[in-house]
Amino acid sequence: MAEPVRVRLVLPRAPRAELLATRAVEEAGQRIAFPRDTLAEVKLAVVEACLNAIEYGTGEVEVEVIAHPNDAHPWIEVAVVDHGPGFDPSQVPRPVLEDKLRSRRKRGWGLELVRRLMDEVEITSRPGMTRVRMIRRRGGE
Repeated sequence: MAEPVRVRLVLPRAPRAELLATRAVEEAGQRIAFPRDTLAEVKLAVVEACLNAIEYGTGEVEVEVIAHPNDAHPWIEVAVVDHGPGFDPSQVPRPVLEDKLRSRRKRGWGLELVRRLMDEVEITSRPGMTRVRMIRRRGGE
């Protein structure tokens, strides 16, 4: 079996920095023959996780992308880490479309999108560190 493709990035707190992470996902996914549509979904989830980390964290955002080239069932794993105040993921309300449409505040969809686009999502958070670990299998297998 081939070795995993591993990319580590440190994103600055700058406009469009999250796009650097999507490039890493694209490159890694292409190496393990991920379909374009699946890669687009992974990239959207990574953008949402990075934007949350940039908005709520402090300092730089760390991103690790690992493409596992398992012959039968390849997968991509992405971890996004920030060093902000932390939060309790169980206390983040799931957005309700009708409520959001009536509200002036249309934000608050990031974690829900991440959860829906990825096969597995694990959020570890405490003061000083939040880590969002996401896994997507090729074709949602």
